[in-house]
Amino acid sequence: MIKIILIVLVLLVILSLVGGYYVFNSVFLYNDQKKGDKESAIDPSSIDSESDLMRPTAGRYYAFRAAYIDEFEKLDLKELTIRSFDNLTLYAYLLEGDPKEVVICVHGYKSSMQEDFADRLEIYRKRGSTVLLLNDRAHGKSEGTYLGFSEHDKRDVAKWVDLVNEMYDEPRIYLHGVSMGGATVIHCADMGLKNVCGIIDDCGFDSIVSISKYLIKDVYHLPYFPFGDLAWFWSVIITGISFNTSIGEDCVARSDLPILFIHGKEDHFVPCFMSEKMYKAAKGPKELLLVDGCGHAAAYMMAKEEYTAAVNRMLDGEIK
Repeated sequence: MIKIILIVLVLLVILSLVGGYYVFNSVFLYNDQKKGDKESAIDPSSIDSESDLMRPTAGRYYAFRAAYIDEFEKLDLKELTIRSFDNLTLYAYLLEGDPKEVVICVHGYKSSMQEDFADRLEIYRKRGSTVLLLNDRAHGKSEGTYLGFSEHDKRDVAKWVDLVNEMYDEPRIYLHGVSMGGATVIHCADMGLKNVCGIIDDCGFDSIVSISKYLIKDVYHLPYFPFGDLAWFWSVIITGISFNTSIGEDCVARSDLPILFIHGKEDHFVPCFMSEKMYKAAKGPKELLLVDGCGHAAAYMMAKEEYTAAVNRMLDGEIK
């Protein structure tokens, strides 16, 4: 009897480890190099508006940005590279403008600079800003197999900031991130990056542990224990990323940088309460733009004038 119990316990442990590894791989494993720096268009008619994580504005948003992506592909962008702390070659694309005002744009989870910034880019083009659009590790042409999930990505952003400071004389640098990119730039807030003057966080999560608890329940319909904890275990073992190293509320509380938080109130991918919590915790100049009826990453489409005005206030030093 004891032998049977031990066998059952061993099998349960093995199944749990396998389940945790499956969740880890599903979330972290991604290599987009097969598509280069081009992206496949999403057919808006194929979107299930009731189940897609971008609901309730998924189909409308994909259709909205399609024309912008077509225009984006015509831009004359300069390709730049850096070597990451773990010796990966990372790529970014420079739209040259005013060398005194540089915006570094960080896209979201399994997304791209085209998908997340082709539309928002018109704000900076009208201003004449210099814009650096990143390919996160394991996205586009950037090397890597596993996502940095904001933790490694913040260290990559720091390298890009160093490059911008080498290229230009005392530029005013702003970090603009969408979704996981929003989390990345928030996690840069307390790093003391040279000449970074402000952060724009569009629907970013506050921490890996927080978003993983939410998504494991919402996407995989699994209990966080043991699968989330085991995914955390595999993450530390394989990528060196711990889920609780960077907590958004702590990062903004330790920073005096101006921060603009933007979020859709109906976001089913990264819940709106995460931005509200970070806004309350922020100690420096701050602003919170919440958009009614808006799903994930669709705030620019849903509130274009308000979004543009808020970003311009940030770059003009008017966030109080």
